[in-house]
Amino acid sequence: MKLKAVTTLVLVGAGGMAIIAATGVWALSGGLYGCTSKDEKLAPTLASLSILDVHPSQTQPRDERYSGCDEDDGFAYAGQYYRLTTPRADVVTFYRQAATEDGWRLESGNPSPSPAPGSLAVDISALCFEKPVAGTTAHLAVWFPSDLGDSPDDYGLEVTASHDGTAWC
Repeated sequence: MKLKAVTTLVLVGAGGMAIIAATGVWALSGGLYGCTSKDEKLAPTLASLSILDVHPSQTQPRDERYSGCDEDDGFAYAGQYYRLTTPRADVVTFYRQAATEDGWRLESGNPSPSPAPGSLAVDISALCFEKPVAGTTAHLAVWFPSDLGDSPDDYGLEVTASHDGTAWC
């Protein structure tokens, strides 16, 4: 009887260790951190949104469109930079109209969202819109790198979304 009890204890212990190891592998591979496979598949959908092609006639696209999944915060994203060749206020006015016409709802607007000196930049979107996309809420940000002290001749459009609700402008 003692041998049977010891064998049972060893088998239960080995099974428990296997479960702990499997849970660790799952957690390290994105189960608790990073992007889900659903959000990784969402990035190309975001990159194909027509709003990323819309821009004032005086501006020009810069570089290639980018997309991916933010492993730190676990959301899909896609964006496009444009050369700023028209006044900033005209760009903001243009996207207020263009995004609304494309079904985006204005969530917030701050024409000059520069962070205070020495503070953490939380939201540098001049405009933030939202719209349902692929079964979740997508957020469209119109932002200016110059608000962070970078690229005074550019502005960007970025769409973020996540199936677990962790995306924002």
